[in-house]
Amino acid sequence: MRRRRDHLWRSFIVLSTCLPWALPAGIPARAPAAPADPPPGDVLALPIPSNPSNLPPAPARGSSLPPPPSAPQPIPGPADWGIPVGGMDAAVPRGLPINLATAMQLSGINPLDIATATAQIEQGLALLLQARALWIPDINGGVAYFRHDGVQQNLFNGENFQKGRQSLFVGGGPSLQVGLADAIFTPLAARRVVAARQADLQTARNDSLYTVTQAFFDLQTARGRLLGTGASIVRAELLVNFAKGLAPRLIAPLEINRAQAELQSLRQTQQLAIRDWRVASARMAEVLLLDPATLLEPIEPPFLQVTFVPAEQSAEQLLPVAINNRPEIASRRELVAVAHQLLRQEQSRPFLPTLFVLSPTTTTGLIPAGSMSSGPNGSLNMTGTRMDIEISAVWQLQNGGLGNVGRIRQRRAEQDVAAIEFTRTVFRVKSEVSQAVARLQTARVRVVETEEGVRQAVESADKNFLGLRETTRPAGELLRLVVRPQEVVAAIIALNTAYEQYADAVNAYNVAQFEVYRALGQPAQWVTSRAGTGVPGPAPR
Repeated sequence: MRRRRDHLWRSFIVLSTCLPWALPAGIPARAPAAPADPPPGDVLALPIPSNPSNLPPAPARGSSLPPPPSAPQPIPGPADWGIPVGGMDAAVPRGLPINLATAMQLSGINPLDIATATAQIEQGLALLLQARALWIPDINGGVAYFRHDGVQQNLFNGENFQKGRQSLFVGGGPSLQVGLADAIFTPLAARRVVAARQADLQTARNDSLYTVTQAFFDLQTARGRLLGTGASIVRAELLVNFAKGLAPRLIAPLEINRAQAELQSLRQTQQLAIRDWRVASARMAEVLLLDPATLLEPIEPPFLQVTFVPAEQSAEQLLPVAINNRPEIASRRELVAVAHQLLRQEQSRPFLPTLFVLSPTTTTGLIPAGSMSSGPNGSLNMTGTRMDIEISAVWQLQNGGLGNVGRIRQRRAEQDVAAIEFTRTVFRVKSEVSQAVARLQTARVRVVETEEGVRQAVESADKNFLGLRETTRPAGELLRLVVRPQEVVAAIIALNTAYEQYADAVNAYNVAQFEVYRALGQPAQWVTSRAGTGVPGPAPR
């Protein structure tokens, strides 16, 4: 019995001596502690997986665990894990560096929606120029030739006679045909259309900025998940190596299988994160009109937190700002004014005449002055010059007035539709503000909670790895582990889940910030101009 006890004791001494060497070396130590409560807009201080290779010596048998770290630690970069930086995996090439400031600046240059809105402004300005030029006569020039052969009638006695004649008229001059209703109200409506198109351009810029930032933070979410999965893989690899080095009497072989299965699952999760990174990169490249095959790699930390609007403000406080600043509302307001001017145009049309400044000389009436050639017996002789201008004002009831009534009803219905769309836009803006504020406030709470979740998951993984190095004798001479590898597997799973939730929460907060900013109608030009000098808000540490 004594020999058996001595044998077990020697085995325990050998196991205690070899356990520290069973953990792979080369993992960097903890970084300096970060502030516990970083201000909004900074890169959040994040906890990292504790480094099992640098854990303190195992406590004596029966003693309590050491206290947990006093402050969370920053997440190590991909290089600290031994994973290539260019894609966090050897199969992924190094990406094209891009930052949020560059992406925001490109959002105001390349997107097609902005180009379309700009072209629509040019179209509106061209229509306004045409409307203002309705008072300006046309300038015509040309040739009019007339010939007649056959019977003519004497206007005095009614007798018919054979007579051929011809004339040639060469000249030009002004001619005008304009309805006063069109000349007065069409420019007023055209100016409103231009104002609406300018508001649409601002809408396109705001939407483009939001789309680009949304794509950017989708990309950051994938990178954050990839980063957290990489940290979990490091731990899983350490656990597998550790479990393989344990004596068969301490753990069953299935413990090693369970650890290896979780390691393979994490590697699959890593590949899915790389896929999501590629997909988000292609979407962002599409928005910026870049090559979709280019892998974009943001240079900012994956957990960058940006703040424009204080999350404490309520929707009721922000609604007046949105109503006064949203370009969509301004555009709809201008379109209502356009419909009102067109209605006034049709209501005034029966009372305002159409002006004609023409020439009775030719059948077209477009050549009032020039040289004319004619002569007796159908000959062409130079007879001199002439000028004929007729000015008239004509009042008209279209289709006996029924046509005017129909056009007035049409314009009134168009005005009602424009007013309905304006009301719809106002309520949509209010809804968007409320939704954006709700997402922002929820994301703010999630950031705090998921950050604490990562801290707790890190401490849990630390303590589980410490527990792997403790043994006990609950039944006589039988030696058992205090914490089994399956418990460490559960801690690694919880750690990876915590990192995923934190990445989702941080980037949901960033997207919600830009969503609120867009919902308030703030100009994207301000953001892109600030982007040239850095991300708005406190500079990231």
